[in-house]
Parts: sequence; structure tokens; C-alpha cells
Amino acid sequence: MTTTPARGLALPPLTVAPPTAPFARRPVLLIAAGVALLLGAVSARYGRFGDEYYFLSAGARPSLGYADQPPLLPLLAALLDHLAPGNLVVLRLPATLLTAAGTVVAALIAREFGGGRRAQVLATAVTAISPYLLATGHLLATSTVDPVCWAVALWLVVRWVRQDREGTADDRLLGWLGLVVAVALFDKVLIVVLLAGLAVGVAIAGPRRLFQRPWLWVGAGLAVASTIPTLVWQAGHGWPQLRMGSVVAGESSLFGDRWQFLPRALYYAGVVPGAVLLLLGGWALLRYPPLRPWRAIGWASVLVTVVLLASGGRPYYLSGLYAVLIAAGAVAACSLPRSRRRGWWRWTLHPAVVLVSAVMTVLWVLPFGPASWRAPTEFETMGQTGWPDFAAGVARQWHQLPPGTVVVAYSYWYASALEYEGPRYGLPTPVYSTHRGFGYFDVPPGSADALLVGDVKWAPRFCRRLVPLPTYVGPHVAPVNDRVLLARCTPSRPWAQAWPELRNLA
Repeated sequence: MTTTPARGLALPPLTVAPPTAPFARRPVLLIAAGVALLLGAVSARYGRFGDEYYFLSAGARPSLGYADQPPLLPLLAALLDHLAPGNLVVLRLPATLLTAAGTVVAALIAREFGGGRRAQVLATAVTAISPYLLATGHLLATSTVDPVCWAVALWLVVRWVRQDREGTADDRLLGWLGLVVAVALFDKVLIVVLLAGLAVGVAIAGPRRLFQRPWLWVGAGLAVASTIPTLVWQAGHGWPQLRMGSVVAGESSLFGDRWQFLPRALYYAGVVPGAVLLLLGGWALLRYPPLRPWRAIGWASVLVTVVLLASGGRPYYLSGLYAVLIAAGAVAACSLPRSRRRGWWRWTLHPAVVLVSAVMTVLWVLPFGPASWRAPTEFETMGQTGWPDFAAGVARQWHQLPPGTVVVAYSYWYASALEYEGPRYGLPTPVYSTHRGFGYFDVPPGSADALLVGDVKWAPRFCRRLVPLPTYVGPHVAPVNDRVLLARCTPSRPWAQAWPELRNLA
């Protein structure tokens, strides 16, 4: 076995290993382009999502880190809004391009597994119609960036293992792996679970010589370095992000209980073909002889699933595994002996079934039709609707209060939406909140009276005088920002004195 000598710490261009099969460039890129065009076409529908408002507010306050996340998306959102103020298509362009790129990565993984043209196209098509990846692909969110980072990281591991098996391993792939992990960690810390699962998987199934490669540790150094800004911020603010795990677990009812974790994860992968390839891929990585060199990834997938299930994680956290599992499933489905392809699932991968599934998924999860059809039950839609009307309604109430009254919102969604939409209706900025990252932004001045927006839990014990105001009732069916409680609070002591104890992440 030969390896490329180290050439310093800089990452030079990758050398191309001898391909196992030609890359199905035309059909794969056509599918990816179709995904990008489709997502771009619906990007301006409905409105900004609650988290997108938050990224804009956080990014307007540049920082090394934030209470609930690293700084990548807030800084990116602020940059995009500066380049194209108010343009929703531009704000969501990174999500559009990353989601389309993720479908290509699925094909590249299938190719490394030994899949030919049919397997590559199947992997691309089924990844492209994942209900979860499509639904979040037109929103700028950490959960849009993270799955693509996982997929690229896994592709680099799969490629290195394939080259290692052939004796042509380019260890610089492991340096690039570290760079991808660094980007992921600058967005979200969840990839640490994948890395731990991979480490255990390699220890169980090999190739253990991976741990002996210097470039692996160079890459690890890059990844660790990317966390320094966040660690510095967190250390200076009492490590609030360490408490986010329990907060996420406490919100698990939004995505079902533990019994619904796996069924929802299968649904998010795709109705019929996606779920089938996900299961087939998991089996293939653990049991199918041609994929034996990558058994560590099969173990990692099992371990990641168990850890997330046990810790109260959300089902969509598994979306980072979709590309590799779907690719493995596609390769197995296309290469199994004909006698073994006669199982009950054979019809689910027929092109007609994939096409019907694609049409149904697009119509079901993307923002077609009036928002009022979807908002009552669909989380992504309810988080995008009603915000300008909400800001206008709160502003009408604020204008009836004495000058100098500040606005303090119950949640970070309320605060960031009011901060972005409110000025056109005369609302003052900044808007304050004790919730999540907003609790570490600005503090109301002195002992100013406040218009409380939402069910502020600490109000009865903090406000010397608490006067209920008319409830805001929205004009549309928008569960997130309809029938919102409003009240006037006269504080019992200066805000700065009480603020640290009023902060809340949940």
C-alpha cells in the first residue's frame, strides 16, 4: 500500500483516484439542476421562517458565538441581507444550492461503493425527493446545512476506504474531511455524534489503520480550531449551549415521542422508495459482502441512531445519513442477484413509482397553494406565515402606550420578527427578549415600562404593575402568532439588575 507523502499543512488539490465506474454526469446534474430550479422558484413563497428572522437579528450583532449555536448562519444571513436587502430568494440561495449539491453527493457515494449509472441515478433521484430535505431546502436553517456536511464527510471517508482497499489511498482526503467537519462545527455541533459513531465503527470493523494516518489528525486539528471562537464565547457567558440538549429534548413533542422517532425518520427519507432504500442500505452496509469494506459506516449509522433516540434528539437529525444509506441501498438494489431482487420491495424502486412519489412529495411539502391550507398543521409553513400582520398588530397597541415604552417578547421568534418587520409600522428597535440568544443581546434601559408580547412566564414575579391588554388576533390561521397575549409591565427593579435571572433557553 502506498500513500502520498505529506506536503506541509496546506491542503493541495486532490488527486483523482482511478474511477470504479464512470460518473453518470448528465442525468445526475440534470436532477440536481431540477431541484435547484424548483427550490428557487418557491423561495419567495409565504415569508421568512422564524429561525431566519433570528439569524438576521443575531447576524446584525456580529459575535464569536451565540447562546444556542455557532456563528456561521447568523453571519451568513447578515451578509446576504446586506447584499440584497429584503430579498428572500437571495437569503435562501445557500440552502437551495446545498440541497441540490447533496443529491450529487449521493451519486458520488454510490459510485465509490461500486455503483454504475443506474445506481447513481437512483441514489440521486431518491435523495432529491426526500420530504425532509425538500421541505427544508428552501429555508436557511442549520438543519439544511448540516445534512450536506455529513454527506460530504461520509463521501470522503467512503472514497478513502475504497482507495485504501485498492492500495491508492490519498491521505489528503482526510485533511479535506477535517475541513468539512470544521465548516459543520461552525454551523452546528451535531456532527460530533457522527464522528464518535465513525470512530467506534472503525474500531469494530476497520480499517483501523485509518487512525494511524497523519492527515487524519491534521484534519482533526482544523476541526478543533473552528470551534475556538464558539468556545471562547461560551466560556465567557457561562456555557449556555450545554443546556440546549435538555431544551431540545423538552421540545421533542413537536416531532413526536420516542416511539415515533424511527417512523418519522423513515418518512423524512421518502415515501416508499426513500424508506426502502434507507433500510436496504443499512442492511447492505452491515451484511452485503460487496460493501464489506465500509461496514464501519453501517455500525456508525446504528450507533448514531441509538444515541439520538436515547438522548431525545429529533428524527430529522438522522437526515445527514440519508445520502450514504440511500446510496448503499441503491447499489445493493441494482447489484443483487436477480433471484434476490424478487422481494416485496422490488416494485417500490420502479421508475414509475419513483416519479409518482416525486410528484406527491413536491406537492405535499413545498409551498404550493394558499398558506392557510398548510399553516394549521405543517411546522415549516406555520413558521413562515403571519409575521408582517403580527408586527402591525403589536405596533398598533404600542402606539397607545406612553413614549419610552420598550417591547419585550416572549420568544426569540417573536422578538426577531418584530425587530425585522416592526420598524415599518413604527415599532422601536431593538426589541428585547430573555429567550435563547436574545437573552444575551440587549437589555432594556433603566426601569422603562415594557409592552410584553406573548405569555411571558416571569412577568407576574417581576412586574410591579402588570396590566393585560387586548389579545392580538391574526387575520389568518397561523398558530404560531395568532391569539398572542399582550400586557404592559412596570418593572419592580432595573432591567439590568434582573436580566441575568430572567434569561431562559426553553
